[in-house]
Amino acid sequence: MGSIINYSYYNVIAWKKNGLYKRYPKNILSSDFEGNECDYLLFLKLGTRYSIPDIDNLIASLELIYMVNPKTFVVLTPRKNPPLYTATEEEFVFSFSCQIHYLKKLLRTLDNKEILSTELLFELLDIITKDNSGLEKLLIRQFPFKKDKEILPSRYDIIIPHRGDNNYLSSVLTFLSLTKGTKIYIGIDQDVTTDVLQLIKGFTDVLFYKFTPNPVGPYVVRNRLIDQSCNELIFFQDSDDIPCADRFTRISSYMKSNDCQLCGSHELRMDYYNRTVQAVRFPVDVTAALKSAPWHSLLHPSSAITRKAFYKCGTLSEERTFGNDTKFLLNSFFVLNNIKNIDEFLYIRKRHPDSLTTSPATRIGSPERRKLLHTWNYDFEQIKMGNLKLENSSLPFEASKLKIEMEKL
Repeated sequence: MGSIINYSYYNVIAWKKNGLYKRYPKNILSSDFEGNECDYLLFLKLGTRYSIPDIDNLIASLELIYMVNPKTFVVLTPRKNPPLYTATEEEFVFSFSCQIHYLKKLLRTLDNKEILSTELLFELLDIITKDNSGLEKLLIRQFPFKKDKEILPSRYDIIIPHRGDNNYLSSVLTFLSLTKGTKIYIGIDQDVTTDVLQLIKGFTDVLFYKFTPNPVGPYVVRNRLIDQSCNELIFFQDSDDIPCADRFTRISSYMKSNDCQLCGSHELRMDYYNRTVQAVRFPVDVTAALKSAPWHSLLHPSSAITRKAFYKCGTLSEERTFGNDTKFLLNSFFVLNNIKNIDEFLYIRKRHPDSLTTSPATRIGSPERRKLLHTWNYDFEQIKMGNLKLENSSLPFEASKLKIEMEKL
């Protein structure tokens, strides 16, 4: 097998199931390129900083995935050591693999400029996450692959607050995979429109609730929905993001084997401002990271928590509609003894206009957020030094002052 010559361009590798592969190194992608007789395609673009992967092993690992479900799209990026303390924005991601006929279907929706773009992966993921592809599963794999351990089914609840574009909610529901005993709880924090009613009819196994007066904020919604739920493990999920197909089983298994109370994962960021895809890694040992300083060590919507731990931490503060997930993590440090991130990419986060983290008044880095972080971080360090009691700090639960009503739809 020939080695791949130039990783600064896309390298198209096409192969038949259990057969030989062909290499097409080129920086111009055409929808009618050679290799139509093949079953699968692998697109690699890594840059010069990364070592060349073992193509035979990579293809063998991908075939194992397609044997389970051929309707799978796999994003690929090199495996790296995670950071020790805080989230780090790392490599831009370009590589992917899927069945050839799915790629042809995707490419037909793009114009020539987008097809030739080095940000092709972003354009493809944008189509896929809008449920326009026929693909059923999204996976992200770091290579070289780690051998998957046998994962036993687990019971869990998925908690999703929703406010904003209902198309996002439709997309996330499409990509949520369930195991027996799992329940999905949706909290609508805006007026219930016709398209929401259609989702309720289409997803009969999902439990929908509406909240008034709206907006009550995502933390009120999460708390009330968790009160309604019953399984021991609780997964958070934002309605405008996408979970990988193995997110829930991998995290639940990891938490059991590591006696973990709160656990997140790395983030694959789809940036709609720059139309790029980027790897964002988090420290594995969040507890150890927070011992050194109040770092951004865990992405709240990527995480799961045991029911016992959630109530032990006093639930999520409700006094504002943004930022309280950070407050919850800092408070949890003093209550829980084992907070971690799994060293895998299991969560696709969309950075787009009009979200709480990008809107002018509540964006990350806004004056109000900086003020809150200063107060919380100061109290966090004072508690660690023994100068302040947790219950007298700014970190514990504060209730909403609204008179809130919740109704099952």
